[in-house]
This record gives sequence, C-alpha cells and structure tokens, in this order.
Amino acid sequence: MDTTYIGIMLAVFLVIAALAIDIGYLYVSDEDLQTAAETSSLAGAKALKERILNQVKTDASGLQGVLSDQVQASARTAAIDAVSGLHTSVALIEIAHKNGNRLTDENNMTVGFWNISTHKYTPGGTPVNAMQVRTRRTAENEAVGLGAMGNFLAKMSGTQKFNYTPEATSAIPPRANANIAICVDACESSCRYPDICSIPERKMVSDPWDPRKDPPAKNHYAYTTLLHQPTAAINFSNLICLDLPPQEACGKQIFTILDPDNNALRDIESMMYNPNIDSPNKEYDKSGNLVGWWVIAPVTDCPSARQGKVFEQHAVTKYALIRISRICVSGASGCQQTGTSFKAPPALCSGGNGLYIDRISCVNCGVQALQQFPGLRPVLVD
Repeated sequence: MDTTYIGIMLAVFLVIAALAIDIGYLYVSDEDLQTAAETSSLAGAKALKERILNQVKTDASGLQGVLSDQVQASARTAAIDAVSGLHTSVALIEIAHKNGNRLTDENNMTVGFWNISTHKYTPGGTPVNAMQVRTRRTAENEAVGLGAMGNFLAKMSGTQKFNYTPEATSAIPPRANANIAICVDACESSCRYPDICSIPERKMVSDPWDPRKDPPAKNHYAYTTLLHQPTAAINFSNLICLDLPPQEACGKQIFTILDPDNNALRDIESMMYNPNIDSPNKEYDKSGNLVGWWVIAPVTDCPSARQGKVFEQHAVTKYALIRISRICVSGASGCQQTGTSFKAPPALCSGGNGLYIDRISCVNCGVQALQQFPGLRPVLVD
C-alpha cells in the first residue's frame, strides 16, 4: 500500500478523532443548561440571603452597605460553585463573569433588585435581592472547544438549539413559611426590622383569648394554612408535613385555627427537629445541638375566644422574622405520614407544652422596608 495514502488516511483519522472529542462539548442537553442556570441562580440568591441575615443578626447598622453592594462576591462564587459540579465534565458548561451587571459575551451573571410589587428584575438595581445567571456550552466559546465551528456543527446536527444560552433569575422575596400566625401585640416598636430583638425566651400559647378580659396577647398565636382554603380534601397535617413553598401573604386574608388538641404543634415540632427539613434556616451550637429555627410568620389581629376548632380568616398586617428556640408537646410524634417523625430532646421540655421564641423582628406590609426584608427561601422568579 502506498505510504503516502497511509499517511493521508492517518492524518484524516486524527482530525476526525480530535473533532469527535471537541464535538463532545456540544452534547450538553438544553435541559442541562436550563437546570444549571436555575441551580446556579438559586445558590447565588441563597448566599445573598445568608449575607443579609448575618448582617442584621450582628449589626443592623451595616445593612445598607450590604444591600448596595453591586458585586456581591460571595453570591457570585456560590453560583459558580453550584454549577461546576452539575456535569461529569465540568468544562461542558461555563458561566463567564467580570463582576458586571450587564449580560455580555464576557459576563453571564448579574445581581440586582427584584421588585415584589411589579415582579420585575433590574440588573444592578438596589437593594440587591436577586441574581441572574446565563449558561452556555463551552463548545460555543471561542476560547474553549470549537467556537463558531461548534455552533455550526450543533446547528447541522439538529440535536441542540443553535447558540442556546438560557437565563434564570432567583430572588429572596419576603414570604411567609410558618404555619403559625402571631398576634400583632408581639411586635413591639423596638423590634422593627432591621432591628432584631433578643428577648427572654417567651412561651407562646394557642388558647382562646378575649380582648375584653385578658391582657395584651403578645404570647398568643394561632395555627394557619396560610392562603390554602381548608376543605374536606385538604388535611392540615399534610399541609404542614409536606413543607410547601412559602406564600406571599402580606396584606391578604389567611385561614387560622386554634387547635386545642395540639395536633398541629406535634407536626411543627417534628419539622423543627427533623435535620433534613429547612436546614439552612436552623442554627446549631458547637456540639451540634439545635438552638433555633428561623421562620417568617404572618402577623394578624389576635384570635378571639370564639375561635376553637373552626377556621377563620384574618388579614395579615405584618411579617415577623422569629427564631423558635424549642417546641415541646406531649404525646405521639407528628408528621407520621412521612415515615420520619421527630420529637424534641426530653431535656429541653421541663417547662411543659409550648412553642418558645427568643428572637423577633417585624415589618409592616406595604412599606419600603418590606423591599429590604429577605425571604428565607430563594425562589425562581424568571
């Protein structure tokens, strides 16, 4: 066989092999890219939430500096770290960024302001409460893979959208996630967000209360299904134990009940001591013991004496960021339908049944401060 022919065939084979390796960069599915954008933006928004909450917990006077920071380095790092582990070959997906707040060829990430009233996102806007991420295949990058050739091959193959670069935006809008509604009397003027009051541990009770006879009910609460209207088909226990997404309840009517049998409290206790539920919002000491669970509770007028086992509607006038320090209730454990029920450690419950709080900060509905009040769970908004 002619050695020239062999040499030509070998060269062609090497080119095809190299091309096949590079085309491999293209075979990140469109779904992978979309998932990466969403996961990355959620991780960035979570880091924003953590930075804001850490600031108000330690020194609320520094909050404006955090909210006006248009770089948010820790959030950008978290977003990149989240997407870098999504694929077996991490080079297949990239998020280039230059710490800017405009999407360009060199910058695929922005931070900005998501308006809870208009539901619009403004890149670079303040107070910063959201992150936008755009993902792309590295084969479509001139510096990695085939660049323009990669785009051409992807288009010719018909298996991928040409130059597909999905975007996702996640924010931390203030939304209620607690299945308790506290009385407006609990929100003292000194405990107005961003100031978080550290209070002597307060035992909260869910008992009938008569404003004509009883003192202010700052330690009273009712259970709530939030915006879910109770029906024969809706089991209150399931609503608690399924850990449903937070709801935008400020200024709206919610459904409340007192539940003197404490069944709802047993479910909430199980959710608190389940380490797999809402773990980013739980605090532990150096020994690994749970010391508090941060939740956002709706604030209403106080439930009246006539409310017993019947749901009533009450208007939400505020949100309260509270830390539940412990929950104690006798009897069987709650959330048994999930197969993983939990109880408080017995050593914590010498004071009897009750829900206890030791931190509180309130914000009125419809005021500017609500735009700066962080939700505890990031959500995709676009």
